[in-house]
Amino acid sequence: MDKLWNLLTLYDKILIVLLLLGSVFFIVLPLIGLTTEGNNLIDGEIVIQSSGIIQARIPLSDTYGDKALRIEIAGPIGTSIVEAFQGRVRMFEAPEADPEKICEKTGWIDQPGPMIICVPNQISIWIEAAESEFDGVSW
Repeated sequence: MDKLWNLLTLYDKILIVLLLLGSVFFIVLPLIGLTTEGNNLIDGEIVIQSSGIIQARIPLSDTYGDKALRIEIAGPIGTSIVEAFQGRVRMFEAPEADPEKICEKTGWIDQPGPMIICVPNQISIWIEAAESEFDGVSW
């Protein structure tokens, strides 16, 4: 190892140190939560749609409290319970008639983009930001 270190110039050593420091910085940064993409969107809203009709629009600012906000949404196969808490939303409980309960397994979403969809019960849940860098979605 000493032979290799002696072959390197001063600039090689500086470059290695800077690369190591940069790598540590970009590994630690997401772990401590200082990313520039804010997961704490207060200006957005949660949109809940059932059978193609928007049933509820909940401002994300209403979800910041001591208790989770739970909303019952009726669908073709039963009632689903949607839970919103601290700027996040999830399908808390799907009807018993839903065999896979994939919407429950999706878990929390906390930013625009991902959606929770319960196909058998025709319920969709997503977050809309007040201002978004995207102007549409294409399929």
